[in-house]
Amino acid sequence: MTTSRTTTPETRATRPVRATAWVGRAFVALALAVAAATAPSLAACSSPVAPPDEGDGDLSDAELARTLSLPSLRSARAFRAFATEGGGFGQAGHVMKYFIDARSGGDVTYFINSNYKLGGTSPLYAQYHYDFARHALGVSDDPTTFNDGTYYGDDKRYIAGSIQTYTLGGEATPTYAIQFYPDDVIHEEGLLRAVEILRPRLQVKGVRYAVVTTGPQQTFARVADRLRALGVEPLTIDQVLGTVKYLPLNPGEAWGYLRIFPKDYGNLRPTDLPVFDELPLDLSVVAGTITRSYQDVTSHVNLKSKERGTPNMVLRDASPEHPELARFADKPVHLVVGKAGYLLEETTPELVLAKLRERTSKPWVPLPVTREPDLRSYDAMCSVLGPACAQDGGRYGGKALGLGFLASPSVLGRYADPASVSRRLGYDLAPFGFGVPVQRYRDFLDHNPEVKAKVDALVLAEKGGELSSNERAARVAETQRAFYAGRVPPAQLAELTAEVAALATRLPAMDELKFRSSANAEDIPGFDGAGLHDSFSVKLAARDNAELSCAIEVDTSGVATKLKVNPRTPQCAVKAVYASLWNKRAIEERSFARLDHATSAMGLAVVPAYDTEADVVANGVVITRVVNGAGIAGYTIALQQGNELVTNPTPGTSAQHSLVTFSADPSRPDRITLLRAATPTPYGPPLATSVLPEAKIAELVGVVRAVESAHCTVTPGYTASPCPFVHFDTRKPAALDLEFKVLANGHLVIKQVREFHGQ
Repeated sequence: MTTSRTTTPETRATRPVRATAWVGRAFVALALAVAAATAPSLAACSSPVAPPDEGDGDLSDAELARTLSLPSLRSARAFRAFATEGGGFGQAGHVMKYFIDARSGGDVTYFINSNYKLGGTSPLYAQYHYDFARHALGVSDDPTTFNDGTYYGDDKRYIAGSIQTYTLGGEATPTYAIQFYPDDVIHEEGLLRAVEILRPRLQVKGVRYAVVTTGPQQTFARVADRLRALGVEPLTIDQVLGTVKYLPLNPGEAWGYLRIFPKDYGNLRPTDLPVFDELPLDLSVVAGTITRSYQDVTSHVNLKSKERGTPNMVLRDASPEHPELARFADKPVHLVVGKAGYLLEETTPELVLAKLRERTSKPWVPLPVTREPDLRSYDAMCSVLGPACAQDGGRYGGKALGLGFLASPSVLGRYADPASVSRRLGYDLAPFGFGVPVQRYRDFLDHNPEVKAKVDALVLAEKGGELSSNERAARVAETQRAFYAGRVPPAQLAELTAEVAALATRLPAMDELKFRSSANAEDIPGFDGAGLHDSFSVKLAARDNAELSCAIEVDTSGVATKLKVNPRTPQCAVKAVYASLWNKRAIEERSFARLDHATSAMGLAVVPAYDTEADVVANGVVITRVVNGAGIAGYTIALQQGNELVTNPTPGTSAQHSLVTFSADPSRPDRITLLRAATPTPYGPPLATSVLPEAKIAELVGVVRAVESAHCTVTPGYTASPCPFVHFDTRKPAALDLEFKVLANGHLVIKQVREFHGQ
């Protein structure tokens, strides 16, 4: 599949000379248009451009496939022949590029066939505006001159963008939206002129037309009435995404039983396709998901669906009475979630079972077993940046390894290091603390034979494949109770207690810590394990009881329901984190991924409480790609006030969803587009402004770029691009998923980093 870009115009045009070859050919960052080669592979011997007085007329499908561009668009058939499925914002509908030659006041228009083939492949001039202009118009501008005359000035010699279709609200037909690149500085009169040129040439009958602004600098207040007089509705991208009826959050197909608004989520099985009003906080493995409410794209449930390849979609009018859903209620169905629409059809119980067996009959994959005995501070884990800093989770588990990577002098470093990113910002960006090696979990089992026997029995039963959901839950409860009654080996507990005391001496304001899960079965290729295990807080003033026994309590006093261990001591926190390796949801996800439970083990990442230095005013997630935005070079950012979690949102709340898109010109600022405002209060109104000011978001993006560039240098195959420009790469097979807090004093705390393998 060939894709074009979306963040900034023609990235190669403005990258410094030293990077021109790479940026120019591999990752030209066009905006909002995707040139995926989805049409039949028809070889062509030439690249005809239709004369200005001809449109698609009565051209056959084969003739359209051999035509590089048309001066007007007369039918939906021609649009579909030229457009690609998905891409742009939300991966909705179809996308087609346009190009206007406005030199000397001209208005010659070209609708470009992104599916055009030459010798069975899609040439660059069918993918990128700059190459099209050189090939079809003989434009001799160098890339920088072309970009300046197309995107970065008021006196445009060329106008370039895309036509994207959206199905809005309850409309039966799609809206054809004229769009510009997020980085395009087109002013209102320029936007009006572009619409005046394009609208007469858009001649598809019976559809609605709109112009959609995709960057904060693109406005239409002065010209809105004149746009409407042309039959074009002015909209912002957040207005569009707020009214889109169908959103394919994770395209794919599945076979299962359609469960419409199920009452008991605990009864759901891997053969079920549930339809929810809102995505639940926690969800066991299911065949796919449909929700009526808009989903937070960075929630653990959505990101897990991407990692495991199960389809996930939003259908804004889903209900038990929905005509396309109701007739399949509790029946076996085949669901296909596509970028431009979905298919739901009846199937057979036998096929549902066969498809599940295809996924779960693969061999069990052993997890790494590394005998690392020592506690280690994050500062000592990665003093010299190398591959082991990012790829050796078998020693301390994924979270602890990531914190050691962040603390490296070559990544974020410490304020004390004069050359570090932390020094440049004036404070330490990554938390202090230490990792407890995975080997000590195995030592705990050896020290507690009765606990090991419970674990071995649970593993044997789970790998047998015959446990029902309720049977699994009962065995989990029994096994975890055994952990809480176990004993941490005395010498190891003494060393751990001494390390906690040393951390308290270093940070006198600290009175609470977090003992975070850090398993060898998380943050590994194809399986991030997000949200599967539990972390627990430790109070320095807490004391163990005489029996050294521990109990788990459910705390509902905060913004989210949390588990707490009582007493809140280091040895109880260790046992509680170890026990969470056997959470029901963790077992189900590992089984679905065929990760061998017998080799699963748990390390710990110990950090000060995040509000030790100051109160937490915001939290969020950054994914170093545009989630559900094929071809857009940028980052996805989710933000929420205080400690209302982005990763596990409380029902009725939703995170702010913003995109940061990058300019190919390093002298130009990144564009921050707010797609949806945060709703921090359950079922309350959305915020009127961003959770964070743009300056703080820009600071965050700079930090994340430094992390991704460093990760690239030690991770073979992460990208084909030079690492300093990895943020432009829309085709990289993986991205980074970072979680962070923002404190009242303005400091960022980067609390976690892992690879993300979804799109």
